[in-house]
Amino acid sequence: MLRPLSARRIENNDPPLMVLDDPRRFCSSPIVLPLAVFQNVVRHFNGRNRLEDVQKIVLDTTGERLDAAFLQRLIDDLDRAIAFEGATFEAAVRDFHEAGERPAALAGRSYAAEPRRLADELDRYFRARGGAGPLALPAPKRTRSEPVRGPRLRAVVSPHIDFTRGGTAYTWAYKRLVEESDADVFVVLGVAHQYCRSRFVLTRKDFATPLGPVKTDQAFVDRLVAEAGDHLFADELTHRSEHSIEFQAVFLKHVLGDRPFTIVPILVGSFHDFVTRRVDPITDPEVARFVAALRTAEEAGGRKVAYIGGVDLCHVGPEFGDPEVVDSAFQDRIRRFDRSMLDRAEAADPTGWFRTASDVGDRWRVCGLAATYTMLHAIGPSQGKLLRYDQAIDERGRCCVSFASMVFHEADAANA
Repeated sequence: MLRPLSARRIENNDPPLMVLDDPRRFCSSPIVLPLAVFQNVVRHFNGRNRLEDVQKIVLDTTGERLDAAFLQRLIDDLDRAIAFEGATFEAAVRDFHEAGERPAALAGRSYAAEPRRLADELDRYFRARGGAGPLALPAPKRTRSEPVRGPRLRAVVSPHIDFTRGGTAYTWAYKRLVEESDADVFVVLGVAHQYCRSRFVLTRKDFATPLGPVKTDQAFVDRLVAEAGDHLFADELTHRSEHSIEFQAVFLKHVLGDRPFTIVPILVGSFHDFVTRRVDPITDPEVARFVAALRTAEEAGGRKVAYIGGVDLCHVGPEFGDPEVVDSAFQDRIRRFDRSMLDRAEAADPTGWFRTASDVGDRWRVCGLAATYTMLHAIGPSQGKLLRYDQAIDERGRCCVSFASMVFHEADAANA
């Protein structure tokens, strides 16, 4: 039977087409079918119908006698594309779990796959209008006897929108990080855009990037598991296609170069049930235990740790279910709402951050709500500062995504 794939029509083609995209990116590219073939044939591949059953359904509904050889070729092609549940898909899943490295899922799609082109692309974002300004690359190597001067950088918030729309906003977080932080471990809290059974999802895999691998800190992961449980790997497959951490790994590798560092990649699932119940998430044992595990793992490791929140803010417009298009007045309304959220983030107030969204039922779909909440609890008393805020809106006003870059310093020295 067909795996869960997202489908979109292309009507202005002759013939009309159906494009199937794989949220998990096991399919190496979108599957493009004539719309009639999808509607009359492929949608009947449900795991119960045999080949002859599909032939009869097509004959009964269209009057067309479907050639068995054509039907078998179509089935074989879809199986090779890993569109079906079954042995081919199970082998691909097994290969992922057995691999020590997570492939760069969006290299060549959302950003350049060739190292020099990618480095040039990222450099341009720093220099572009709206960017944070040129950065001395690669980052200087530091030793423990050569700490960064000034207040200790505790965390940054960075967007996870695609680089084309938000690349310049990323640079504000990463310029501050590379110039002010001497951390050698970066705990990256990303957003799980797919359903997860647990609130937090770990992986031990290193992250491949065109610029070289980004190593995962195995000892830190071990300590998290010891404190919070190995169920944190139950949804590890979600890491395979999730971009919210991948984009941070790419930027980190670019700005830090060959400076030694590791990451702790953590995807944070939905807190929507807490929004619905108007409950502060920290009162939930799973959330409280994981936050405590982060603090314990950091304290026990004896290394310099900084946090990265790979998050976006509001998602509004007809594309996300709103009835009205996003005009300038709508954008202003979102900007004011975001400002109220960011005020609470600057104060390192996770309860206020969450309450601001939950008080309106999260009507503007803050996709970084849970990851940022977790980060604010984990970093402890801090002072944040908004560095850059922006909105990406399509020309028809059907889709608007807001995002920001922020920096956080320890509260006892936070005058950045």
